[in-house]
Amino acid sequence: MGVFVVLYRGINVVGNNAVKMERLRALHERLGHRGVASYIQSGNVVVAARGSEEAIAGKVAAAFAGEFGFAAKVMVVEARRWGEIVAGNPFAKCAVENPKKVHAGICLGEPSAAGLKALLARTGGSERFEIGRGVLYLHAPDGYGTSKFAAGMEKAGGVAMTVRNWRTVEALWKMVE
Repeated sequence: MGVFVVLYRGINVVGNNAVKMERLRALHERLGHRGVASYIQSGNVVVAARGSEEAIAGKVAAAFAGEFGFAAKVMVVEARRWGEIVAGNPFAKCAVENPKKVHAGICLGEPSAAGLKALLARTGGSERFEIGRGVLYLHAPDGYGTSKFAAGMEKAGGVAMTVRNWRTVEALWKMVE
């Protein structure tokens, strides 16, 4: 049995697509996952499970749609890989200063560096990014929520992604450890 970080995209605490974390944890337990723990109310779960990242993601996504009545993008990252993401942060110094200004976009596939560079040139913001294996690291010193680059990076990168601020990335790493 391995340890995995399960990230949901497209769920909310209230309003449309509202999902209570208690129900989400219960769903994982019904799937046979062990040590199920969630972090904050935005779709971050750590589990012990059997199978590959892809197999777990498919099983979870199908069960989620059946349970909640809508689809959510589910991305699963094995614990060792999560540790590589943490260790590979090129903006580690910035993350120490302000972890809410540094983000990791977990990608399904490899994002297009050319597309992202073109987007950054068009948006002209103060953001900086680096691409790692299946991850886009972003430093958004003026804030993620107002960043035109952040708003367009999934489309420009050409892959599905879900983004977490560095505080969340590190909290999930502590849960995995």
